[in-house]
Amino acid sequence: MPIAGFNSDYIGYSWNASGSEFIYPSFDKLYRINSNGSGLTKIFQTPNGKFISECDWSADGTKIALKVNDANGYNVEVYVIDTSGTITASILSGQPGAVGGLNFSVTGLKLIYTRDITGFENSTYRQLDTRIFEYSFVTSSSYQIVTEKISGTNDLDVRYAPNESELIFTNTSNDGISAKNILKTSIGVANSRVVLFSGTSMPDWE
Repeated sequence: MPIAGFNSDYIGYSWNASGSEFIYPSFDKLYRINSNGSGLTKIFQTPNGKFISECDWSADGTKIALKVNDANGYNVEVYVIDTSGTITASILSGQPGAVGGLNFSVTGLKLIYTRDITGFENSTYRQLDTRIFEYSFVTSSSYQIVTEKISGTNDLDVRYAPNESELIFTNTSNDGISAKNILKTSIGVANSRVVLFSGTSMPDWE
């Protein structure tokens, strides 16, 4: 089964901590496969037919965060399943607009993601004011991470640094056609937003 969904630009997969397996979505199903291509296993299917677009596997291998949406990328739900496919936590639902960028913290006690706070929806999946949010599994609540984002731009594809004190992410104009840059910021530290790389996107820490 190939990776598939509503828009190939917004579909992601995730490796386990050792790099021996990874998970990926194909429409409403989530599969696990070994790095050598063997052992393909379906581990989850959405109960309502929504497409799985993004997934992230926690470092300890016990939790998988999923973003599911309709065929247009909207009516988003973000929830967590265990490796047997049981839903264990609901992070977000009932919010209009685009959501993305799921990433567990190293401890698995937090999940970072992005959301367009305007709730804007259109046929080209344009985002107008996408900001970074963090969900705490300890308090069962989400809150915005202030990144001193420039008006008229979107912060996307967010990832934690290994020490969890910094974030790396893509920033671009909300016109949907301008160049993309990779930025870094320290959580809770003013004036720490800096451009690392210009003209690129989809960062990750390695």
